[in-house]
Amino acid sequence: MKDTILILESFVDATNSKIRAVNGYSRKLRGHVKRLYDHVLQVADEIPPPVNLSHESFKTNPLINSLFAKNTDIDRLFKSRLSNVDYLFSQKQVKTQTMFAILTAFKHEKLTLGVGLQGNILVRELPQQSVNFASHTLHATCAKRADLNVALISYIFERVALDIKHEMALRITTESHRTGKNTYLAHVTSLANPDVYLSAVIERLKFPEHLVRIEKVHFKLNKMGIKLVDDDNQYANEFDIHEITWGDNTRNVLLQIAFNPL
Repeated sequence: MKDTILILESFVDATNSKIRAVNGYSRKLRGHVKRLYDHVLQVADEIPPPVNLSHESFKTNPLINSLFAKNTDIDRLFKSRLSNVDYLFSQKQVKTQTMFAILTAFKHEKLTLGVGLQGNILVRELPQQSVNFASHTLHATCAKRADLNVALISYIFERVALDIKHEMALRITTESHRTGKNTYLAHVTSLANPDVYLSAVIERLKFPEHLVRIEKVHFKLNKMGIKLVDDDNQYANEFDIHEITWGDNTRNVLLQIAFNPL
């Protein structure tokens, strides 16, 4: 029961604390937030265990080799995102050299024209699908493997709550530009009214699978990042990615990583 209350209150904090002005908000929200949280647990459970992110894994792991164009991009990611790791080391809170984190990236696919084989014939200006990954970001850096699963669940749950908050903010902005916005009816039905806001949030929570879902996709890419068909015999990176689709239809490749920051 205590955990359910904490989950509910963390959701309210992340969306809009004014919800607490509504009489019985906890009772009205509890079941919907619990269903969302249970769905998040299912999504998180589909994410594979941490993979090692290093110069060595760039050479040996097809997934890491495809996610990063150069091994120096891994160094750049660490240097730009790990100030909190430096703090942990300075405070002697880290007892091991191995750290853990969530890594997200955007996948870009586009149709290009290139050179390739059709049967045994070399063809120029052949339509090809290129795939690359960008905007790599580390989240929820932690020193213990046991903490990573908790961090993953929190990251997904809080991201969903923040997406709802952002959606409501856009709707409030749209309301402010409507004609007749100063009428009594407009005030009563406005999302600025906590009761109306709560009802809109509950409506959004009715289908958790619309707020976050996960898909595993298999790729076979050559060294130029071009998609290959299954029977193509040229050297390729073959791997699976797990892609999260959020409520606003943005997508992130998401994986758990282990790394040595030293």
